[in-house]
Amino acid sequence: MDLDDPHTLELFLEVYGTLPRAGPGQDAHTMRALGLVPGRTPRTVLDGGCGPGAQTVCLARALPETRILAVDILGEMVEEANRRLTAEGWADRAQAQVGDMAEPPVEPGSQDLIWCEGAIYSMGVIEALRAWRPLLRPGGTVAFTEPLWLTDAPPAEIHDWWLSEYPAMADDREIRSEIDQAGYHIVGTFELPASAWWDEYYQPMRARLETLRARYPGDRAAADVVRSAEIEIDMFQRFSEHYSYAFYVVQPSD
Repeated sequence: MDLDDPHTLELFLEVYGTLPRAGPGQDAHTMRALGLVPGRTPRTVLDGGCGPGAQTVCLARALPETRILAVDILGEMVEEANRRLTAEGWADRAQAQVGDMAEPPVEPGSQDLIWCEGAIYSMGVIEALRAWRPLLRPGGTVAFTEPLWLTDAPPAEIHDWWLSEYPAMADDREIRSEIDQAGYHIVGTFELPASAWWDEYYQPMRARLETLRARYPGDRAAADVVRSAEIEIDMFQRFSEHYSYAFYVVQPSD
């Protein structure tokens, strides 16, 4: 699947662009992670790689006096995030804009909390934490999710599939080491359950795939988008005991 091809990207966004979430997670997990953030209520939050904005809306609802800036490189995702924020009535203090979470449009030392659900992989844990550290106020926190291995020796089929999708896939011990190398310590962490993959991600995705298949018969790019998603779902159905996502809430060590 070539997302550099405009037609393929358009088809990809027909499936993923307005899903309840663009990756595993639920509001309950966002709220659980928010409950681990120490100190006073954050005045500013940067939501990096916000996707369609599910967690952005959840944070805005939970933090009614906080200013939130969400960024994503895809304009279609930003449009959907802003639509949801406006529908919830949070647009006066929470907004999304097109931007690179590696170089977000915020001032150094301006953020109490940096949030990143399902997107830190695009930078790498060490690289992202180091890039975001200058943006944090003293006492600031970063919360992110990252895929991880749950078993020491996953079957070759799922190991090789993840290797092709995300070569940096690690286990909890390795992720903890990366956090330490970046100059942070862990405040709290927890794994996401299997329901986090199904309820707001794979189940609604299946309906979108059927619609895409019906709308574009004979379209090779559409077939590629459908096939890629169906393989991902099948892998989780067969091998979910071997991997998941985990939330990590971290702070700079000094």
